[in-house]
Amino acid sequence: MSTPMIPDELWRAYGARIVPLSKGETLFDQGTTASSFYQVKTGRVKMVSYNDQGREFVQGLFTDGQSFGEPPFFNDVPYPASAMAVVASDVWTCGRAAFLRLLAEHPAIHLELTKVLSGRLVYKSMMLAEIAVEEAEHRLATLIEYLRGTDPAGTTRAYRVPFTRQQLADMTGLRVETVVRSIKAMEQRGALEIEDGKIVWHGPEDAHTGTGR
Repeated sequence: MSTPMIPDELWRAYGARIVPLSKGETLFDQGTTASSFYQVKTGRVKMVSYNDQGREFVQGLFTDGQSFGEPPFFNDVPYPASAMAVVASDVWTCGRAAFLRLLAEHPAIHLELTKVLSGRLVYKSMMLAEIAVEEAEHRLATLIEYLRGTDPAGTTRAYRVPFTRQQLADMTGLRVETVVRSIKAMEQRGALEIEDGKIVWHGPEDAHTGTGR
């Protein structure tokens, strides 16, 4: 998924433009109407929603070559979450009419986009089940295994997780303190190790036996 789904030259041919975002800058707000299609050129963008207590829940994190916000765009409805740059980022934006024409004239890209969206539906279903019934370590192990499976860099056994503890907490609905404690327990069992502050994942074989929420 690190390879751009739609190349730059094709974006330009259909009148798309690049929106530069600084770290922490919002691209669109929850509740605004989805009228453009977005793909990260460089950087990292998160889609995030908030509950009544103001707690943040990350719906997804997207990096180079990944699109986001597609379901509201195709259904012409308001966004259920806001999009914000995690780091300084450049994002391709393309208007509705131009992007729909791009898909009609390039069926291979249309098919690739369908595969991407189908994969996200699988992920959402998987995480809903995890959040509903599973313990903290099981949630984390399932998420990391999913990330490894969708990342070309994750084909080897040792997978360097590209997210912080806070981001993992946001994606699993856990407290960051629970994530830190769970990671420490999995490290002690050999499921992962810490290198330069980053999680290096080896495998889930012994990662599902802990507790905690």
